[in-house]
Amino acid sequence: MKTDLVLTMLCVWVVSPAAWAQSEERPWEPITAERLLDPEDGDWISYRRTYDAVGFSPLDSINRSNVADLRPVWAYSMRDNSRWVPTPIVANGLMYVAEGSGRVVAFDVPSGEVAWIHLRTYPDDIGLSQAYNRHRGVSILEDTVFWGTADSHLVALDARTGEQLWEVRTGDYTTGAGHNHPPLVADGKVIIGFTGGDLNARGEVAAFETETGDLLWRTYTVPAPGEPGSESWAESEMPPLGGATWGTFSYDPDLGLVYVGTGQPVPWATTLRGPGDALYTNSILALDIDTGEIQWHFQVVPADNWDMDTPYESMLVDLTIDGEVRQALIETSKIGWGVVLDRATGEFLHAFRTAYDNIVTEWTAEGRPVYNPEVVPSPEDVDSDRVFEVCPHLHGARNLNSPSFSPETGLYYVGINNTCMDARFTADEPGRRYVGMTATPKRVPGYDYVGEFVAFDPVRGERAWEYRPPTGAAMTAAALATGGGIVFGGTADRYFFALDAETGDRLWETRLNGDISGAPVTFEVDGRQYVAVAAGGRIGQTTSFATLTGVDVPQGTGVVWVFALP
Repeated sequence: MKTDLVLTMLCVWVVSPAAWAQSEERPWEPITAERLLDPEDGDWISYRRTYDAVGFSPLDSINRSNVADLRPVWAYSMRDNSRWVPTPIVANGLMYVAEGSGRVVAFDVPSGEVAWIHLRTYPDDIGLSQAYNRHRGVSILEDTVFWGTADSHLVALDARTGEQLWEVRTGDYTTGAGHNHPPLVADGKVIIGFTGGDLNARGEVAAFETETGDLLWRTYTVPAPGEPGSESWAESEMPPLGGATWGTFSYDPDLGLVYVGTGQPVPWATTLRGPGDALYTNSILALDIDTGEIQWHFQVVPADNWDMDTPYESMLVDLTIDGEVRQALIETSKIGWGVVLDRATGEFLHAFRTAYDNIVTEWTAEGRPVYNPEVVPSPEDVDSDRVFEVCPHLHGARNLNSPSFSPETGLYYVGINNTCMDARFTADEPGRRYVGMTATPKRVPGYDYVGEFVAFDPVRGERAWEYRPPTGAAMTAAALATGGGIVFGGTADRYFFALDAETGDRLWETRLNGDISGAPVTFEVDGRQYVAVAAGGRIGQTTSFATLTGVDVPQGTGVVWVFALP
């Protein structure tokens, strides 16, 4: 079923004054560490709901039989309108949404009323931070909301009022470093990553004490000269840089490991950087939660030339492989492949193709990709007339749109994009960006579409089904699978949709104000199941791939949408 919403003005739709009065009297229950470990069915109290980052909700009031009746309850126009990729969290009937421009907004879910707004005034040169205007969410523990800011601070807010409790400086935003993902809150620690991977920031992860903000440990993701791993970098005037930890982390409490994805090296291309794998960029790192020490690493894209970074979540699931139950980790990133590892040891189990890709031809038994020599540049190609057709485009087969896994179907769901780019390698560095490459997006030869929403069997590495929107538009939203047998996704051309989780049949869609730029979440308040998503964020996949399928990109504001059954 299709629902078109034509709005001349976006506003808050209040359910009733009685609903707002009731919500004001709702008792506050602190969000304990135990509840974060084992959420209630109706909870969405952390970034992907659970520490394993599977993005699955067991709620089933909205299901295959009635999702066609889903309707908007309220919507709210936000301040951000560029690179806005939010994931709301909900606690005690309050929904928290962060903005890159420096706000955290709390909404009363039943009424849509704004409960409070916390506003941060950024310095005049905040544009130096790559986190500015790119925020994706906050975290909660007990009565405190934790917020990483674009000007490199960790801020603690009272979850009931928005009042600031404390803040600590975490780094130097003028290097490009800042925070745009919600931190991981676990084991009495707030563990947070940093942006800045295109400028001169050195990638890192830091852990702070939840009560005071005291620094507990700091781990750099690229080695200093002389440290282990530095031999994988070429000798250069520039020290090892990059490896930014843009994403939110997953956590295995039994193993005591935090899983971190790292971004590309700086400069992007070996033509400027020099030869070498450039550890620990483009890698999955397993860190000891007590010390921050790296227990193992797996480099997905060694010796990167194309900005095929890996700063995304690692999904933790147990899979039966060759008759043995393995503690597995599934990771997909910009490269058109996913990898499955043993999350205790980092052992490579297998790889599976996700989207069109002409960079990797195969994987060795140890898990090292073998590159197509036709797309690997040499120093002689710098500032030459040579154009490399590289697939996928640097915005990736997937980007910040997180996947989801259903324990009921055993399938891994993710929106992917099939694209290429015409790449040229250059010695000219515009501004402070250390890149060494220009890229123009283009269609895959012979393809009349870009976006697909795909269900993968992660054990066999095969597609179970795919859904291609009629327009062929890019996939932009994160995936959300539920106990109701449905999975949600969204596209650059404004469609928010629900599919049958077993077959991929489209059950419902509606068209919103802009690209479906955020992560849909579902939760329960006062016995009613809701679905929330943000649209209009004008994210990278939208702006880069819109012209490939004729998508108009609205220039307005981002909007939070909340849906429920009548």
